Amino acid sequence: MSKLAAFSSFLVLVSCATACYVESDPGPSRRSSGVPVDDAPPSAGGAPSTSSSSGGAAAPSPVLVEVDTDQTLNADPGQGVGVFVEYRQGGGWHVWWTCDTQKSRRSCAFTVEASVTEGGISGLKTENVPASAAAVGDTLRVSTTTASEIHGVTFQTSAGAVLTLTAKVDNVADGSFVFFVQDGKVNGGYTGKLTNPVQFVGKTP
Repeated sequence: MSKLAAFSSFLVLVSCATACYVESDPGPSRRSSGVPVDDAPPSAGGAPSTSSSSGGAAAPSPVLVEVDTDQTLNADPGQGVGVFVEYRQGGGWHVWWTCDTQKSRRSCAFTVEASVTEGGISGLKTENVPASAAAVGDTLRVSTTTASEIHGVTFQTSAGAVLTLTAKVDNVADGSFVFFVQDGKVNGGYTGKLTNPVQFVGKTP
């Protein structure tokens, strides 16, 4: 089975109707509230937009997502592939990821990059990630081989900054494995494929 074909099964396993949960500012613990988030149509936003230039094929423009402030996502490590984006008021970001190794018996090679157009990224802290695997310049870049654990980073931007995130798994950039909370729902209830990269801004700066 090819890596891309394998992704299809990975993504089903991380379906947020059954594996992801939303909590309101629960603190450092990621213990699930046990209440699945429904998969209703989104209350805001829509399908990714596209733009094209003369002489070239249409290319997707990054979707700008308004993330609920001080909400967190929960997922069982090793049960599905996902990159999860959370925002705390004042410019705090938490980006974390996990693989589906318990199901696939494979690890995932993650590369996560984040940048802002104004200001910069500071206060980087890693979670189960060697310091040598994370670097901050104009762009934050983290690379891990992830199995049945959670890897992640926290960092600070200016309040209200727009964060551009690119996430690759096994060198594939696919918006289907990027998750966030909008209007109290995983991905705002939107079930289509997001762009990758995708842009994020906190609902309450």
